[in-house]
Amino acid sequence: MADNHQIVSFCCIFFLKLICYIINVIPWLSNGSIPNPSWIIQYLLQKTFKDDKLKKLEFLTQLYHKQGLFRFDSKIYIFNQKLAQTAINKLEKGAENYLDNSPLKDTFLGSSQKSPETRRAIASLFRKTSIEERASSMTEDIKKMCLKMKQQSLRSVNITHWSLRLALDIVGHVLLQLDLNALDGEQDELLECMVTILHKCYALNEISTDSDEFKQANEGLDRITSNILKDALEKDDTTIQKRLVVQLHEACGFEEAKDNMKLFLMAGTETTASSIPVVFSLLTDYPNIQEELRDEAIDRWSEIMAEPTTSLPKIESLIKEVLRLYPIAPFISRQNNVPVNLGNIHLDEHSDVVIFTWGIHRSPYLWKDSKVFKPFRFLGEESLQSNMYIPFGAGSRVCIGQHMAVLELRLAIAILLHTFTFSKNQSTPDLKFVVDWAHAVVHPDKDMIHGVQTPFLTDPRPLSWCNRKALGLQGQKFAAVILIIFDHGVPNNLNGLNRDKPIERRTFQRATTGVVLGLGRPG
Repeated sequence: MADNHQIVSFCCIFFLKLICYIINVIPWLSNGSIPNPSWIIQYLLQKTFKDDKLKKLEFLTQLYHKQGLFRFDSKIYIFNQKLAQTAINKLEKGAENYLDNSPLKDTFLGSSQKSPETRRAIASLFRKTSIEERASSMTEDIKKMCLKMKQQSLRSVNITHWSLRLALDIVGHVLLQLDLNALDGEQDELLECMVTILHKCYALNEISTDSDEFKQANEGLDRITSNILKDALEKDDTTIQKRLVVQLHEACGFEEAKDNMKLFLMAGTETTASSIPVVFSLLTDYPNIQEELRDEAIDRWSEIMAEPTTSLPKIESLIKEVLRLYPIAPFISRQNNVPVNLGNIHLDEHSDVVIFTWGIHRSPYLWKDSKVFKPFRFLGEESLQSNMYIPFGAGSRVCIGQHMAVLELRLAIAILLHTFTFSKNQSTPDLKFVVDWAHAVVHPDKDMIHGVQTPFLTDPRPLSWCNRKALGLQGQKFAAVILIIFDHGVPNNLNGLNRDKPIERRTFQRATTGVVLGLGRPG
């Protein structure tokens, strides 16, 4: 039975590729029509990709490459650069029923009619300079997470679990200036509500919005958010500038402030917590790349600790490549309330238009080796080949949290790599995705679990007296490590401790992991 299924799948893929080739070699003259896949193409797509809508859409972007758009499930998907840019700038945000049954429907994200006072209060906090002023609090949260991961003394960690709690605490400190203490387990109920709503309902479709489980999660989210807001409003301001929660409350009242806090808690947590597991899933596939990035973090560690906004070119290129290959926001929704023309394409009023970021970023016609993970792609000239790189959207409706997300990712990757080495183990799932089509977010379909150990146990670079600082080991702590080595045995070449003949860090392998983990990195 399995063999028959494989044969059918192979034949369907063959015919799809054949159709794609024929369509793309035949000269095509634009007449303003929007192509619509025929029943035979839709049949082959279903047989090949089952219910994986994202893969179907990605294939259709290659099938209709010359046209630059297509119609599918009553929506118009655009991936031609010029058409996409025009649609982003010319059309209104969202679709007619955008977020209609979502907890975020009454936020400024779900409605373009929210008060300008609310938008100004939010926009002021999300400016790049405002975010960078709070970078040190991000650093402290990430270091706290690493410490708690160490204290568990486990050989593997659920990076999704820790990323969610980290992201929530950073939202609390950076945006709300509150101690939510998610890393201490104080927001597990809130996180459970958020996971039920966003992942279990909207992404996995395991429950419906009419189910009791969803309603209970929604009520729990509303109750917890109300309590957080009340506690925040009772707190005295200790800074000259009013906190965001106070500005929101003064601008729009308690209920609307509460609704927008839901947005910060959910969107601010979900997107970053989805990106970090993807990054480390890829780095466990490419251990040499992981080591190179770790080198950058170690070499610039003192600068990062002194100034968290320090540039890390290789890690920044990695982030850009991950967001190119796996954009967390896979599409941008637009609508038109009146008939409109995009070039020679006519759109009837109330058309649901989707700028298909996932297809644009993975198009072989825009990117060399478009589906290959090339972490240093953005260090060279190739980064200039396409101006259609829109992981956070574009135009006047660009993602307001992009500066916070990038800084948070950069610091999290650097500090985690400085603290741990990540590897695959028998619990590590394959990297597969599900899409929350209501909120335009893509998630790994499972929690990402990886093996961990301290990096210098496997770092092949020589360890000498002059480079011990890179380990964060000074004075007595460095001497303690040497004593541990002597106690547990080292290779015969003890002269390796000589500056001229440094021993390989692999000689640390025979020291017990638990003792070395206990020393940690003080810096």
